[in-house]
Amino acid sequence: MSVAAVLPLPQTTSGRRTPLGVVGRVTRILDAFSEAPDLLMLEDVMALTGLPRSTAFRILGQLVDEGWIEHHTRGYRLGPEAPTLTGRPGEHQDVRVAAAESLNELHAATGAVAHLSVLEGDRVHYLDKIGGSAARSVPSRVGARILASDTVSGRALLACQPPEYVDRVLRSRLSPGAIIDLHRDLAGARQRRGIVHIPAAATPSTISSIAVPIAGPAGAVAALSLATPGELSPARVIPLLLGQSQRVTTALFPGRRTLRRTGSR
Repeated sequence: MSVAAVLPLPQTTSGRRTPLGVVGRVTRILDAFSEAPDLLMLEDVMALTGLPRSTAFRILGQLVDEGWIEHHTRGYRLGPEAPTLTGRPGEHQDVRVAAAESLNELHAATGAVAHLSVLEGDRVHYLDKIGGSAARSVPSRVGARILASDTVSGRALLACQPPEYVDRVLRSRLSPGAIIDLHRDLAGARQRRGIVHIPAAATPSTISSIAVPIAGPAGAVAALSLATPGELSPARVIPLLLGQSQRVTTALFPGRRTLRRTGSR
């Protein structure tokens, strides 16, 4: 991409650059994203901020971990937890609005509890939950942030990220054996375009759940999932989820004729 404008570097009255502290470096990176019209590559961030490659890469990784920046295969962009001063307020609201009718239709068609979630660093943030009286049977809560590897929607969204991202945000949270098992499961999910099914028999709560990612131009932007006590029929539910996922994608990105398949690398 071409960067619209290069931010001026801080200078002293003599014209020499002044050294930036940690806060100053972070601020310059966030300012660069607020000025940019599109995703930024590492080289773009370096050009906009004047930071060395190693410094820019290290800080971007830390900001990704905090949810302030998102990393996709085509570059970086502001994340859901970015400060509102430089963030994009209403981004989640756009997803909620686009998915509202789909959630209601999924619940009506299956009787299961429908969820809308986004990935924020190592957490899944539940944006919406539709289930009527059945909602009490599934212990999830709108606004909750749960470790992504512990949820079906989190695994669907992690499957749309490169393995390096999974390592960076979850290796310190999981045992060596658990991270190996997670990578194996996510590799399988990537072959299924991010679709994840957890049967009731595999959970202590005997709640089954199925999730699919919602595609965006640069990767998954959210996930739709269904959960219910007892078993869900993948053969029946997955086509419904995929159809509604595509519907949400179309509502969010009406000008896009083709989208990169989520989960593909």
